[in-house]
Amino acid sequence: MIPHCLILESDSTRLIADLLKDIGYTFERVNLLDEISPRLEEGKFHFLIFHVNDVEQIVSREKLSEFTKHFPQTLIILITDTSKWDITASLLKQHSVYDYIQTPLSSSHIQFTLDRSLQFLLTKLKSQFIHEAENHLYKRMVEIFDWKKSLSHKENENIAADIIHQMNINLFQGSGIGTLMSVVSILISKSKLDQEGKNYSIPKPVMDLLSENYEAAKSMFDSMSISQSVIDDESIIDNKESPKKLLTIINQEMETLSEALAIKSQKINLSQIPISAIGKKIRLDETKLSYVIREIFLNAIKYSKEKDVIYLIFFHKENFLELKVINPAYQNSDGTSGIPEKFESFVFEPFFRISSVVDDSYAKFEQFRFGLGLSLVKKIMDQHQSNVQIYNIENNFRNENTKDICLTIRFPLLDEEK
Repeated sequence: MIPHCLILESDSTRLIADLLKDIGYTFERVNLLDEISPRLEEGKFHFLIFHVNDVEQIVSREKLSEFTKHFPQTLIILITDTSKWDITASLLKQHSVYDYIQTPLSSSHIQFTLDRSLQFLLTKLKSQFIHEAENHLYKRMVEIFDWKKSLSHKENENIAADIIHQMNINLFQGSGIGTLMSVVSILISKSKLDQEGKNYSIPKPVMDLLSENYEAAKSMFDSMSISQSVIDDESIIDNKESPKKLLTIINQEMETLSEALAIKSQKINLSQIPISAIGKKIRLDETKLSYVIREIFLNAIKYSKEKDVIYLIFFHKENFLELKVINPAYQNSDGTSGIPEKFESFVFEPFFRISSVVDDSYAKFEQFRFGLGLSLVKKIMDQHQSNVQIYNIENNFRNENTKDICLTIRFPLLDEEK
């Protein structure tokens, strides 16, 4: 998506067009303030840009307030200078403009301001349509997944078959133990004994391949250890923290996964926590929630495509803080898209996968494997006495008419202890 701007043309904004071209933004121009409203009704502009000199009259400033009220899908950006700071401050205070750019203008400064503003706008618009999309979901509530009962209710032979199938996928497809064993076989066949019969020499490419797959296998066993620690722990989380702590965990995981995001040039847009929830507490174990955030991030990253945007949006609903992770839904091998309704409850079952394809690109970032990822997420959220669901929603954002996958975690909000 290329951001599109509407410029109020004047002597003060003539430089803007060239600078927008430099940063890859598109634009159209109007010459009069009265021409702006009909153009914004077209719904295709991300930004309205004008110079403070062009709105010095009170009547002009009142029109800006109307634009902000009637066209929330467009952010108003003000070009200003130090001589007009009183007007600039007034417009910002009244929320008649979203942000400003101070002269002298440069393409780097404009790009920084507009890119930051665009991220805010897209997250804001995404959060607005989520409520509507969820209201159109006519589906049964996903039953709270009980880890032990689910396992005990399965036939033993089915469990064994699932375990063997998932071990085969994870251990013997892609890098890891399967490839490691193959490399060891190559190493044995390619190594050469020296003339004294004391030392073997190994070709460097074989040694490099051995080291690479050793690290992959080690990572797999580390994952087993983490998974086992979560499976064995049945305690309810008693520690209570401010919801703001979630932002710290999320930002840390975003930094850790920056390399994973770069593989397909993806981005994450993160909203702020609603002010109404800040004075409350939630059950929070930092280590376990970092596992949860990592897993749901990686799922969204792996199943999204090149240059997709993943949204993390907070809502305060009744006495719950909701975290929604939203990414585009794409067609599965069976012709369905995203998370088909018939699978919404099964995705939290151990060893369940919609796709058996293993993508080694993200293996080194994973903490849960073997088809246990969302099962362990569910178990950790149960320990936090919180709920997690995943489902498709209709995406009518800017009339795209596609589907998104929405994973929702609901944290009960607790009052501050006095």
